[in-house]
This record gives sequence, structure tokens and C-alpha cells, in this order.
Amino acid sequence: MDGAWRALRATGALAIGALATGTLAATSPAMPFAATPAHASSDAAPDGPATDPQPVPRPFGAVAGHPAAPPLRLEALDGPVFNLADSHGVTVVHFFATWCAPCRTELPALGRFAARTPQVKVVLVDVAEVPARVRRFFADQHAPGPVLMDLDRAAARAFGVSLLPASFVVAEGRIALAVDGEAAWDSPDTAIAIARLHGSGAPPRDPSSPAENDNKSQEEQ
Repeated sequence: MDGAWRALRATGALAIGALATGTLAATSPAMPFAATPAHASSDAAPDGPATDPQPVPRPFGAVAGHPAAPPLRLEALDGPVFNLADSHGVTVVHFFATWCAPCRTELPALGRFAARTPQVKVVLVDVAEVPARVRRFFADQHAPGPVLMDLDRAAARAFGVSLLPASFVVAEGRIALAVDGEAAWDSPDTAIAIARLHGSGAPPRDPSSPAENDNKSQEEQ
């Protein structure tokens, strides 16, 4: 099944829909996932994915057919081996590298998303860097989830990653949402789409939001 997923990524045959307000709207033609832009950033690692040339937060797209996710079993930077097959519910698989400027910019927003949605597991997959470098990076930077080491880029290739950062939302082993480039983690549309996958039917509540504070005040009266 992972071979079929790679083929779909390579041909751009997956139907990707932009998130409309509160809905997933299918679009055609499909977004060609594996095509690296000719003007891609020179920050790319040798023989590896390019960085997002237009680091603006983007909406997630719905992946048609929800194909099975490729196998993902990697050692964590400072923890046990992670196996996606053992992860139930909803899991965000986020590919990044410490040398990637858009990845560094996106990390705080991903951290806020993880804090708001503890019911969704977030794993970061570092692409082709030595552990010592990644460990130094996170010495003064919070990691919103386990940091997995894709030392030989096998996982990135299996997921068809050609642009960093890249994020996939996997629900019960199937890829439901995806985005190439910096994701709009703070967008209400992202919260709504992922909330639907884990069955709550509504985005997680932000206790710091004005609306939530108003609700609390009314309950206390």
C-alpha cells in the first residue's frame, strides 16, 4: 500500500482540497505533491527536500480516498522507538529540519496547536540530520512531540516529501489531511478539520480566547 501512496504522490493524482470556512472543498486538478519548484530555496540539504520558497501559513487539504499511511517506525532522539502502526486516533506527522528557516518559523505555532489539542498526537520527523545537531537545536527550543530521526530519508521518501516543512494528519492509519510548506496551525479551519477526525465535532476550546472567558463569566454569575 505504501508503494501505491508514493506513486500517487509522484503523479499528483491525489485530489487535494483547500479548507473552506468550516468545510472541506474538493478542487481539481490535484496539487502535484512531488514537484519541487524551480525557484526553491538554496537552503535545501544535499540531495534532500527543498524548503518552502513562500513561507506563508497554508490551509490543510483533504486527501481523497484517505489512503493508508506508509509504515513509519523510527528511533526518537531521546526516547523509545515510535511506530505509527501502534498510534491510534489522530496523529500529526510533521517533517522538518533544523537548517530549514520556514520549519523554525512554524515550530511555535505547531507547539500552540499541540497544547490546545492534547487528544491529537504530534510527532516531528527530522530529515537527514545527525542527532547531535538536532539535540543542540532543541536544547533551548521546545519540541511539541517526540522527535524522530529519519537519518536516511527513507520516511520522507515513503511519504513523498519534496518540500520542507510538510505535515500529514493520520487518522486510524489513514492519511486524511496534508499540506506542503508551513501549515496554518492557528487557523480555526485547521482546528475544525482535525476536530472532525477525532470525533469531537468542534474545535478545541482555547481558554485564553475572549469568547471562552465570556462563557466562564456567565457560568460564574
